[in-house]
Amino acid sequence: MSDEILSPLAGSALRVEDREQLDDFLSRPDARDVVRSASFEELFFTVKHIGLADCLDLLPLATVKQIRGFIDLDCWQKDTFIRKPLMEWIAAFIQLGPEDTVRALTGIDETVLALFMKDIIRVYEVERDDPPEGPNLIFTPDSRFAVEPLEEGEPATIGMLMLDAMFKYNPRQGSSILSLVRYTTRIELEETAFENRTGRLEQHGFVDYYDALSIYSGPGAGERQGVPEREKEIEAIPGEEIMGNLPAIFADSILGGKFLLHAFQHVTDPEESDRCAHELTALGNRILSANLVNLGELEAIRPALEEMRDFLTIGLEHLTGNRADEAPAALRKNYIQTIFKVGFDRVARLRDLADSIASIKGVNLSSLDQPDVDFLEGVRRFKPLLSEEGRYRNFQGVVDVEKARARLDALRLMVETFITTFPEIKGSLMKTFNTATVRFAIDGKFEPVALSAKELERFLAGGFALPEMEVPAELQPFAERWWKELREELTPLAGAKVDPRFIGSVEVLL
Repeated sequence: MSDEILSPLAGSALRVEDREQLDDFLSRPDARDVVRSASFEELFFTVKHIGLADCLDLLPLATVKQIRGFIDLDCWQKDTFIRKPLMEWIAAFIQLGPEDTVRALTGIDETVLALFMKDIIRVYEVERDDPPEGPNLIFTPDSRFAVEPLEEGEPATIGMLMLDAMFKYNPRQGSSILSLVRYTTRIELEETAFENRTGRLEQHGFVDYYDALSIYSGPGAGERQGVPEREKEIEAIPGEEIMGNLPAIFADSILGGKFLLHAFQHVTDPEESDRCAHELTALGNRILSANLVNLGELEAIRPALEEMRDFLTIGLEHLTGNRADEAPAALRKNYIQTIFKVGFDRVARLRDLADSIASIKGVNLSSLDQPDVDFLEGVRRFKPLLSEEGRYRNFQGVVDVEKARARLDALRLMVETFITTFPEIKGSLMKTFNTATVRFAIDGKFEPVALSAKELERFLAGGFALPEMEVPAELQPFAERWWKELREELTPLAGAKVDPRFIGSVEVLL
């Protein structure tokens, strides 16, 4: 993408794909400034893409807020703290030396550090607890605390190195951590750490799972469907944390949508570009939260971001009447999240239509042809998907939505007409209809009465031939498909003995 384009899809300046590119980036005189002006998400995804072990030279450039963000993103599964990623981050800083280690620890929430320590050490306050004597007891330099390891191996080693660095370079933090371990329960530490993390990440769109799901909600009962215009920007508060550029992995996911790409490439105002980048980042983060994505696994992130791209495309195409020249104006007028919700709502309405078909009395969805069953199952999901060649994919544009709507309308009319024609349906619609067809050819009665083997043999004695018959327009496209199945199965049996056990297109008495 050209450097002249101000589009938010220009993405992060940290577009580094491998170790060689990282070395080139670090040799730039502005490398530190670029890193420190980036959001923690940009830097986090860059590190995850290259690999933490290959990014040791990049870590010293990170700010303490960015480091705190790494831990916030990587060390939790819903509301449960996971210590392994924390150990990996701390181990990386330990390799850089005690000063970098304590700088990293300064940025991490103390309740998180205490939560990690709670499982691997027992803390005594010497004057109050009268700690037991033993070779494993380690005293702090001021002799205020004594620490007894509860575990061995890597967790204990990392914990001791953390304490050593803190008491050497930041004894106040070391004492604070040990006080938390000594006087706070693990449950209290985890709850407080999670609440602190939630508060920080909400500013970036990483909200609680149930709150995040609200982006998939349409207008409530009686609420008018509409698109509110974007309000005037609120002036930034001095000192408030501001999100940086759109992370590269976010920008790359959007590049696959031609309509969306055209729209963003024509955002030429710098302030508008920044606004779109920030709103895209917040929306992407919210979608990742709603999908419970492990942010440390990039392959799990991409499908969620592709979902963002596709619903944004549908929303923008709907708002503009599928006119690409109107897309930049629609972006200026609407919040990015509003456009996403418009797109999702268009697809969710298909789910309502599919549910209405499933609720029709007198027929089970399993009676339909398998392609139609797969189609309806996909559309009826909470986040509807489109069945295509035996697999499911996202709805990618208004054309997909309109084709699916037409197919649903045709299915609904077919089912309603079918149950009017055949009030009692015992098997599949295809077998019911084809049985009635052959019965009509034999005795002129269009009824799905099961055939005997002898009747089927007589029907095929002179070759396969269907009589002329009128079919309701609502059934015609499906009838053509069912007759094709009938013809392909029965034509080879013309003049031969029929074994009812191997006939699938009509009902034959055994």
